[in-house]
Amino acid sequence: MAEPEPAPAGLADAVLLAPLTEDSFLHNLHVRYKRDIIYTYVGNALVSVNPCRALPLYSAELVRTYLARPPYLLPPHLYAITATAYRWVRDRNENQCIVITGESGAGKTEAARVCLQCAVVAGGGGGGGGGALAAAGTLLEAFGNAATARNHNASRFGKLLDIEFDFKGEPVGGHITHYLLEKERVCRAAEGERNFHVLYQLLAGADAHLLKRLKLQRSWEQYRVLRGGAGCAAGACAGCAECAGAAGGAGAGGGASPRRAPPQPPPGPRAPQADRDHFAFTKAAMGALGFSAGQCGAVLRLLAFLLKLGNVQFEPQHNIDGSIGTRLQHEYELREACALVGVEADALVSALGAAPPLAAHDDTAPLEAACSVEEECSSEAGSETEGAGAEWARALRDRLLCALYSRLFTWLVNAVNDAIKPAVVGARRSLGILDVYGLESLAHNGLERLLINYAAERVQAAVTAATLRREQEEYAREGLAWTPLPYADHELYADLLDAGPESVLGTLRDCSARGASDSVFLQRLQRRRHPRLLVLPPDRFQVVHFGGAVVYSARGVVQKNRDALCRRCAAVLAAAREPLLAALFAAGSPRRPCALACRQRALVGALVRRLPPAPRLVRCLRADAALRPHRFDGALLRHQIRTQGIMDMALLRRAGWCESMCARSVVARYGVLRACAGAAAPASPVERDEPVRAARALLRSLPIPSAEFAYGRTKVFIRSPRTVWELEALRAARVEALVRAAQRAWRRHRARARHRAARRIALAWRRHRQRRAAPRAGGAAGATRVIWRAWCAHARRRYLAALWARLPARHRSPACAAWPPCPQPRLLARTDALLRRLHHRWRCHLYRRAFDQTARNRMREKVTASVLFKDRKLNYARSVGHPFVGDYVRLRASAAWRRGLGAAAADRYVVFADVVGKVARSSGRVSRCLAVVSTGALLLLEARSLRLKRRVPAHCVYRLSLSPYADDLLVVHVRACGGLESSTEELSQCSSREPLDAPGCLFGGEGAWRRRGDLLVRTCHVLELATKLFLVVQNAVGAPPHVNIATEFEANFGQQMVTVSFHAVGGAAGDGGARLLRRGSRMDVLL
Repeated sequence: MAEPEPAPAGLADAVLLAPLTEDSFLHNLHVRYKRDIIYTYVGNALVSVNPCRALPLYSAELVRTYLARPPYLLPPHLYAITATAYRWVRDRNENQCIVITGESGAGKTEAARVCLQCAVVAGGGGGGGGGALAAAGTLLEAFGNAATARNHNASRFGKLLDIEFDFKGEPVGGHITHYLLEKERVCRAAEGERNFHVLYQLLAGADAHLLKRLKLQRSWEQYRVLRGGAGCAAGACAGCAECAGAAGGAGAGGGASPRRAPPQPPPGPRAPQADRDHFAFTKAAMGALGFSAGQCGAVLRLLAFLLKLGNVQFEPQHNIDGSIGTRLQHEYELREACALVGVEADALVSALGAAPPLAAHDDTAPLEAACSVEEECSSEAGSETEGAGAEWARALRDRLLCALYSRLFTWLVNAVNDAIKPAVVGARRSLGILDVYGLESLAHNGLERLLINYAAERVQAAVTAATLRREQEEYAREGLAWTPLPYADHELYADLLDAGPESVLGTLRDCSARGASDSVFLQRLQRRRHPRLLVLPPDRFQVVHFGGAVVYSARGVVQKNRDALCRRCAAVLAAAREPLLAALFAAGSPRRPCALACRQRALVGALVRRLPPAPRLVRCLRADAALRPHRFDGALLRHQIRTQGIMDMALLRRAGWCESMCARSVVARYGVLRACAGAAAPASPVERDEPVRAARALLRSLPIPSAEFAYGRTKVFIRSPRTVWELEALRAARVEALVRAAQRAWRRHRARARHRAARRIALAWRRHRQRRAAPRAGGAAGATRVIWRAWCAHARRRYLAALWARLPARHRSPACAAWPPCPQPRLLARTDALLRRLHHRWRCHLYRRAFDQTARNRMREKVTASVLFKDRKLNYARSVGHPFVGDYVRLRASAAWRRGLGAAAADRYVVFADVVGKVARSSGRVSRCLAVVSTGALLLLEARSLRLKRRVPAHCVYRLSLSPYADDLLVVHVRACGGLESSTEELSQCSSREPLDAPGCLFGGEGAWRRRGDLLVRTCHVLELATKLFLVVQNAVGAPPHVNIATEFEANFGQQMVTVSFHAVGGAAGDGGARLLRRGSRMDVLL
């Protein structure tokens, strides 16, 4: 627990309050808030009260202070929570997650930014991955945040930022997961609110030349999508009750400004100077993330296209023939917008002005039917009601704007993820910062508000389950003396929205799938009769969330959930000359897109499953509904404290324990303190078998009060965060002492080794001096021998010193016989020959080591071909430089071959496959077929259908015959083996009515094998086929087949033995084609 601060500033940790009640807790927050102390601990969680103004509470030096000192010695701060999580990632190698919750306007976005900055500084500053992470936050804030009636800088999307750290604790990258951007704000911002920040930043911060290139004006009042609720055209937004009721006054209020204060003063937009500054920050962030100038320009052009397309209006007009058509207003805006991105303006007008389809099964007003956007646009629709065509065109325009901005935002998030992902892939630990939606209840609440509140509901339920229910269940499971504390179970609120097919989202999904209307959806909700669900006719329903009741509009909710886009409009944008716009609307899967509620439900479910069992909690509170500084609304804060379960958490922390660890983990992590405490002896077998007893003995030996620990069946519970930090400090001191002892031992070892080496050198030097000082005998003969030996040593040294520069290059083949000449053959001949042999063996070793298994197999085949055909086959020399490919038809990649067509499982591995010519033995004609050599047989298949024509097992091949010329004929001699080589098709052709020795029967009789005979094939890879077949037979039988190379040999043609004779006509070597002639018992091959 945190150290108590002076009484006038309240208590830093609310758990220490006496008595701990809601009133005392609120009074403590008020006392601290008046002194600009906005942070308060609740055990190991943090409560932050939004001051609604800037305070000097953040700096890099303060981050380093919280990293250097234990947090309980410093005042409560977001830096303390982030620094603690960072230490756990770096020291304990554990994933951490900081969950920031609170209502809209409570300061969650600012808290997430502070946590990110603290993590970056803690990891070593803003360079490298840390700078990219900070830039990513700035960029997404510009494109994803907007000013609402409750918040100047409200996040209109949820995000989870995972910061990855290396083993040194430095940030190396990250990943951002975003959840449901509120895209309807693009075409319709409520009164007193603003659109997304980047649209205002572009108009305020772009220079005159950029605005001229983008064909924009400086004043934001010129653009309908930026003028707020008063500028929304009547009926243009599906499901917008305000627009439907303001059809007559849309034109008069078109110039209203969101800076005008509504009845309750909203936060309003930022000043133009702030927008100019933030536009520079946004451009700098895009540059820091690696966006090219072309990508930045494409993004700005898409934003300008969105602004100008939003000004295009459609009005109904009466045609001469009495029909009602659609008239385009502000056509110049449309054509300028299309010219920016290279879109055909006429095609876009045609797609937007198409007649709406009839509402087939809806009994609502024509306006609702006109504003429902289907997947397909049909210009052959039936009769229209007056004004339905114009309303339909406006609805299509707004859908197109929403889809464009949503897809652009998704593209930006993906580009940011590519920029901040770690350069090296590997398993690392991460620190997650979750900034999810706050519960909202605005003037108009539609489908997107329902999904936003659903995400807040689910996260709140998960946090409550992690901090309240899970811990109490763990206390009971471990057998601790514990009285259960009551708490509000938020799972019941969340189950109303997504548990089962009768929930709100389940009913919406079913209605969207069946194409039902909004009235059917409301009827199904009314039939459920849930106490927290109330249907308010004619088109609204109320859901009681954990933070209060919210009324939602059901107008167009089913169609919005389908999230469909007109295919004709998408096709027009997909054909744009702007590459980014064409990529955003490129044709994808023909399947219907997943419903909006289903996508949000899947993302939130994955997020909840991903949260750790004990996340770091930051509870943000809003002190004033209008976000005015120096205001403290006690009733509002009391409501937030109750709905977020803060008092339940405080009571749990006061009566329970702040952290639990497995007893084995305690012994493993803090076992180094055993020797420090004087218990250096190893643990006994009883302690090793009972980790709780070992942990108890270890912790009792430390200078920490025993009351700080409680022992369950398998875990150890720690009372306060201060105790955890004392344990970590003791362990760090002990590890530092052990490291120093290891360093001292190493230095002693190195000094002793150096001393021994110095003694040996000194002894060797003294002996050398003694030998030189000794008198020498022998006179002139001795001097001659000394000179000769000196000259020989000099010659050897000079030879060896010069040899390395004259050696052959390493990359040359080992077959290269190059070797530098020996300078002194009489003296160095043996040495030179020995070094030459060693060098040759070394080069052969390098050559072999560079081979993988595939290269070894190919070399083996090439060596076998050299042994078989070198100087025996005329076309061998031309085949040396061509590698043996084997599978020339890519049979291994064929899906039909993998399914088992054409061969059994034993013949699945392909050694050789190519289209060959099978020679007919009767006439000598050649028919094409597919020859496949597997590890056990030679297969002949139909080239297209892979139907098996003949199978020759490897053990049946006993000879291969070829000619010495450069022809392409190969004869495979097959020994008599009965019907083993027959295919299923051939066996099925034998009639049961014929005798076994009847002509044409493949079974029985001693002449049956003769009718099969040998196999004659022609292929341009004849040497490769012969070599691979030779090796397959050798591996299968254990003995190689005989390879006969002659100009004449005999072959078994089934009924008789035929002599195959090769003739080189005109003395040619057979380089051209071969002609086969069959004459009785002879077959002549003319080359």
